[in-house]
Amino acid sequence: MDFLVNMDLTTWQGMRARDPRRLTLGSAQWGMPYGIANRAGPPPDATLAAMLDLARAAGVRAIDTARAYGASEARIGQALQEEPSSDGWRVITKLAPDVHETGVGIAECLERVAASLSESRVALGQDLLPVVLLHRFAHRHACGGKLWRTLLAERETGRIGQLGVSAATPEEAWAALDDPDIEVLQVASSLLDLRLVRQGFFPRARELGRTVYVRSIFLQGVAHLDPTTLPGFLAPAAEALGTIHAAAAGLDVTPRALFLAFARELLPGAHPIVGCETDAQLAELLEDWSDERIDAAALAQLVEALPTLEAEVVDPSRWPTRGGDPAANQTTPRSIATIPR
Repeated sequence: MDFLVNMDLTTWQGMRARDPRRLTLGSAQWGMPYGIANRAGPPPDATLAAMLDLARAAGVRAIDTARAYGASEARIGQALQEEPSSDGWRVITKLAPDVHETGVGIAECLERVAASLSESRVALGQDLLPVVLLHRFAHRHACGGKLWRTLLAERETGRIGQLGVSAATPEEAWAALDDPDIEVLQVASSLLDLRLVRQGFFPRARELGRTVYVRSIFLQGVAHLDPTTLPGFLAPAAEALGTIHAAAAGLDVTPRALFLAFARELLPGAHPIVGCETDAQLAELLEDWSDERIDAAALAQLVEALPTLEAEVVDPSRWPTRGGDPAANQTTPRSIATIPR
């Protein structure tokens, strides 16, 4: 339990651990079918507006999106335009994942970067993009570093606020943390994916003053599934999920509340990304976020009892997909909602 020693359960901004301002709205499911437990598809416009109203009232003012999330950016841009005041919303977006790939030359790569940024600005209705992340960490050094230098130039001219990367693995997360040019990181962590927690990543990121957004705190919906009915490729997670469900029953809370409390209490300084399809779901998440029945001590005991699951289980990009297309789990329009069960 060394990772819990002397942990200060406030964010680097001085907020209390349960302050809803730590939360960020995830929007992948707003623009495409997304999530293994999602059966309804993207929410209608009225529902999206209701979610933003509820988030604003609670103090949540950050939204995570990407060029790869289907119509997500455009829907956010339209919804914020219709808000009484769109001031203060912090939108984190990501370059298109195909700005660089095998066979693409430097000139075409830089054209794709410019096109991705332009399309994001048009879709979001914002000339200044508050945060831009690389969707692929490998792009940090693509084209001899010219891709990244293009983004640095955009930041210097005031058209990008902060720059960072989305890390797909713990190794990428640590490499990004060692890079002084990277201000913002997005990483995955949950009660089912304890790799970065056990490596002491979050306290170290906080010491270095980096802003960290945490995705997949529900492991893209696996947290909401019955452990006895998991698909075969997730069978190694069944025992851990059963342990979490039993702990939740003992505390008289939902398993969802435990997953949220893990992000709240044991990821110091981090901003959890929560994805919702309805305002009712968001209301439940906000209620669970402030639930005082779950504290760090109870969570530490639970975490100690959980295994460190292999990447094949906790990394959705490695999950099998219909037709065997490995790209289908990479937050594209063919999302993990297509997984056969």
